[in-house]
Amino acid sequence: MSLYVDKLVPFVVGEASNTLVIVALILALGVAAQVLADRFQVPSVLFLILAGVAVGPEGVALVTLDVFGDSLTTIVGISVAIIVFEGSFHLKVDKLREAPSAALRLITVGAIVSFVGTTVAVRLFLGADWGISALVGALLIATGPTVITPILAVVPVRDRVAAALETEGIVNDVTAAILAVVIFKLALG
Repeated sequence: MSLYVDKLVPFVVGEASNTLVIVALILALGVAAQVLADRFQVPSVLFLILAGVAVGPEGVALVTLDVFGDSLTTIVGISVAIIVFEGSFHLKVDKLREAPSAALRLITVGAIVSFVGTTVAVRLFLGADWGISALVGALLIATGPTVITPILAVVPVRDRVAAALETEGIVNDVTAAILAVVIFKLALG
């Protein structure tokens, strides 16, 4: 395996024109991660994280700041936005009507309890300052449809429970992202 990596890395990283090869490899790894996740009936995020670590700086270093330059931040930002807001396309009014009160409680009270509880826990147990604690609390509000949906595909639950969890995952994912950005900006200021 090392022999192939040693030959591939200089070829791929050597020239800026080979950025297309790197992007194609990333897309192929993403598709392979989805196929493996479907095959083994586990959330695809597991294989996506493993693929990311493998090609990142801690792995074979195909995807580094040197390869993409200043555009890496933009690429990551757009990718995160697509992942976060993609779930909202799956939110249907019929699903909301299946368990409206449970979903509303999860979105409001559940999110507030999760935010406050995580913030206080990070502050007390890790000794971080309040700004960092609040940032971690905001980030951990999100359960995310990318995690909830594959779990619900494997674990059988009642329709009302599934509707409430899917709604909470979609809405709180976006809410957590926006809250985290606001808290991050406040912490910097």
